Amino acid sequence: MHHFENELDLRLNDMIAQRTRKPLEWEPPQMFDLSDESDRQELEHKFDVGEVHGVHDEIGAIANELYEWENPDKKADQQERAAFVHDITSQGARYGRWVLFPWSSELVRYPEKDQHRALRTSRNRSLITGEEQQRLYESTAAVFGLSVGSNVVEKLVASGIGGKIIIGDPDRLEPSNLNRIAGGFSDVGSKKVDLMARKISEIDPYIEQVHFLEGVTRESLSDLAAHRPNVIFDEVDDLDAKAAMRKFASAEGIPLVMATDLGDRSIIDVERYDLGDTQPFNGRLKAHEVDKLYDGSYTAEERGKFMLKIVGVRHVTTRMLDSVMHVDKTLAGLPQLGTTASIGGALAAIAAREIILGRKLPSGRYVCSPKKIMGLPAQASLSESLTTIRQFVKAK
Repeated sequence: MHHFENELDLRLNDMIAQRTRKPLEWEPPQMFDLSDESDRQELEHKFDVGEVHGVHDEIGAIANELYEWENPDKKADQQERAAFVHDITSQGARYGRWVLFPWSSELVRYPEKDQHRALRTSRNRSLITGEEQQRLYESTAAVFGLSVGSNVVEKLVASGIGGKIIIGDPDRLEPSNLNRIAGGFSDVGSKKVDLMARKISEIDPYIEQVHFLEGVTRESLSDLAAHRPNVIFDEVDDLDAKAAMRKFASAEGIPLVMATDLGDRSIIDVERYDLGDTQPFNGRLKAHEVDKLYDGSYTAEERGKFMLKIVGVRHVTTRMLDSVMHVDKTLAGLPQLGTTASIGGALAAIAAREIILGRKLPSGRYVCSPKKIMGLPAQASLSESLTTIRQFVKAK
C-alpha cells in the first residue's frame, strides 16, 4: 500500500488507482495510403474520434535523403535537388504511407516500403551489395529470450535482416534489466515482447512480426515450424528450453546461434543444423545429457554441471565464479554487463548475415575477449584465481 499524507499524494493515489496511463502494449500499427479514398475516410474518422494525438512528418528530410541516395554524384546541384524535392513534396499527403501507432496514438509518415528500406540501409551500400541486402530483407529470424536477445533484435533490424521477425519471451521488463535492455523507466512492467515489438515497428513498420508471449514451449516450437525461420537465436536461460530448441532446429535443419555474455567476454556458438555438421551445444554435452535436459529429468547438481560444460570452464573468469557463489547471498542475480550484451548482439547479427548469404561460417565457438584485443590486465592474480576455483569446486 502507498502512504499518502497531503492533497498531492491523494491525487497521485487516485491517478495510480485509475491507471490513467494507457499500457504501452504492442498492437499492429495501422497503415494508410491517402491516395486511396477509403483510407482517407478511415483516417479522418480516427481524427474525429480522437484516436490521433500527434502527427510527425519529415517529408523534407526524406526527400533530400532520397535525392542523395539516387544521385550521389549530384549532391551539390541545388537546382536539381530542389526540383527532385518539389516532385515529392508537391504530392502532399498522398506521398508515402501514414502509420498510426496505437500505443502512442501518433501518426507518422514513412516512404514507400522499398524506398524506406533503401534509405535506412543506404550506408550499407558496397559493404553489402543491393542483391545481398534484398536477400537479407527477405529472410526470417527468430529470437527467443529478450535480455541479450533484445540486442540481437536491434542489430538485426538495423542491418536490414528479417522481413519477418519472430520474438518470444514470457517476462516483463524489470528495473535491473535496464543495464542491457534499451528502454526507459516508464517501460518497467511492460512485456519484453511488447517493448521490442514497438521498437521494431517504429523503425520499420513494414516488418512482419510474430510473437510468442509464452516463450519457448513444445507448442510454440511446433507453431514455429510453419514460419520456417532462416536462423534461430537462443538467448533463453532455461536449460530445458535450450534442449528443446536444438531438437527442433536439428529436426527442421535450421541453423542456431547463441550469444553468451560472461563478464566482458562474449561467446558466439554457431550450430549449423542446415549443413548437418553439428551436435547439440557443439558436442559439449553427451547425447544422454541432452535427453535429460529435454525431459527435465536432471538433478540440481547435474544442472550446475551441465551449465559449466555448455559455457566451458576456461571461459569463466574468477569474478564470474565468485559471483555464481554469491547469488542469493550477497547478489540477487547473476551479473551481466550491457556492454557485453551489445557486443554479443552485434556478433550474432553478423553470424546471421553470413549464414543467410551462404558464406562459409562453420559450426563452432567464437570468442570475443576485450582483454586479449585491448591487452587489458587480469582482474585477479593466479593465487586468487586458484583460491576461487577451489572454493567453487568445494561449494558444488
